[in-house]
Amino acid sequence: MSYRIPCSPVVSETEEKKSRFICWLGPVEDRAAFMRQLEIARSRYPDASHHCTALVIGNPANPTVMMSDDDGEPGGSAGRPMLELLLKQEIGNVGAIVSRYFGGTKLGVGGLMRAYRGAVGAALQQVELRPFVPRLSVTVSCGFAQESRLRFLVSQAGGHCGEPAYGHCVTVDITLPVDSWPGLRAQLLAEGCEMADSPGDSPG
Repeated sequence: MSYRIPCSPVVSETEEKKSRFICWLGPVEDRAAFMRQLEIARSRYPDASHHCTALVIGNPANPTVMMSDDDGEPGGSAGRPMLELLLKQEIGNVGAIVSRYFGGTKLGVGGLMRAYRGAVGAALQQVELRPFVPRLSVTVSCGFAQESRLRFLVSQAGGHCGEPAYGHCVTVDITLPVDSWPGLRAQLLAEGCEMADSPGDSPG
């Protein structure tokens, strides 16, 4: 399943019965980075009554990290609807933080769910998204005469070659889209190249 990730953070603001909902939404690569962003939100809006969160790391169809927090709002009324919207929109490597300033009128669980989901939805309307292309990295060894051919084939496959190491042969670390690997591997084997059997994932 293909999915999208944010290009850069956005901040949007919505209002529901005089309660203000300020949503930060942006790209996040790990939980620690997201928690740092949450601390920034807490310091930026110290008088906010709640800072509710949702986080999806990896493919939203099967996230490596998925979490939400209501931060004192009634259970399931804030973080969960925020998270469900991100998953429904098939967005990965994304975090959302909604800081609420209470306006004096209680919204009820249903109203809170709509308000928090709406805050994230407003941010999604502003954010620029790009397709995520899973990539892998692999080390390839070849003869000196094959180096230029190797670089050409990697380039044709949409990949990138790192700095070569020269010894009894040429060793190069390459990264390329996962989908391009089977075809490139067959070509490299035909050229007499050697490579690692188990390429590792690389951030896209």
